[in-house]
Amino acid sequence: MTEVLWTQPWPSPTLGRFTNPSRPDGATTLLRLTQTRYPVLYALVVVAELLDLATFLPAAAHVGIGAESNPLARTLYLSAGPLGLAALKAAAIAVMLLALIRVARRFPTLALPSASLVVLIAAVGATSNVVLGLLR
Repeated sequence: MTEVLWTQPWPSPTLGRFTNPSRPDGATTLLRLTQTRYPVLYALVVVAELLDLATFLPAAAHVGIGAESNPLARTLYLSAGPLGLAALKAAAIAVMLLALIRVARRFPTLALPSASLVVLIAAVGATSNVVLGLLR
């Protein structure tokens, strides 16, 4: 799949070219097509977040939900059980992916740092689940 990156904000396409209104001579600019490489980033985010969930559920069963510092996750776990928490994580993953897609389209140079930050936070969560929950 390819995505189109416009070289100006208001293009008027004419057979792959459009007029550049900022140029007085009426020069045309060619559309630039780039290969999308972002699905790999999105997959890494999903895998990291699912790893966080997969390590949280056994840790909560081992240590108890009282160790969870997120009040929303704790309340949801107590009221709906692990399925409620999985639904919350699925919603959070969807929101993160939508935000990353928006960042990748609007600011392509910030896609990798943004995805890296999300993966790092999920990895820290998974590591704390293992160290403080499963190995305790």
